[in-house]
Amino acid sequence: MRARGGNGGFTLLEMIVAMTLMAAMAGFLAVAFRMASASTERGEAVTRQMARLRAGIAIVERAVRSADAMPLTAADKPGPYFLGERNRLRFLTACPPSAAYGGGLRLLSLFGSDAEGLALGDAPPFRAGGVDAWKGTEGARPILPGARKIAFSYSGGPDKDGAWGWTDTWDAAEKGHLPAAVRVELTTNDPGGGSLKTAFVVPIFGGG
Repeated sequence: MRARGGNGGFTLLEMIVAMTLMAAMAGFLAVAFRMASASTERGEAVTRQMARLRAGIAIVERAVRSADAMPLTAADKPGPYFLGERNRLRFLTACPPSAAYGGGLRLLSLFGSDAEGLALGDAPPFRAGGVDAWKGTEGARPILPGARKIAFSYSGGPDKDGAWGWTDTWDAAEKGHLPAAVRVELTTNDPGGGSLKTAFVVPIFGGG
């Protein structure tokens, strides 16, 4: 019933409807705010994840590009030291990717570890037992924690038709030269709960 007189007030029903609409709008705004906050957090998580991935890939690229063909004696055979396997890569470098790995000639190793993801190890090339005794895991540092399904493959370069062939192993002492390129494949966790597969190719100057 409307209020009597000339003041024109609201009925009880109109007030109830107005309050219901205001409550619904408040609820809608609260849900929208939570969704916006969650979206922002997911976006920031993706940004951090991609930044870590780019940083790790950059270290791998600098390390592999620094491979040096200077001969070392391994398995009683002098020759370039580059031992490539499906899940591990060991080689000699004169330019380590970071000052943290020391200067001058160093042995570098890239490998997958269940505990550390993709890791980078280093050692001096002239060591007790020679390079044959070096497994590449001593003193390793993680460069892509959480990475899994890490695989390396190697190519001597394009054939006469321009096609690049890839192999799971490469022994530079047997082949007499470094590979022309190394392909790296790995999987990392997606911030959304899925998996992110990454593959990239690193050329080696003077290889092939």
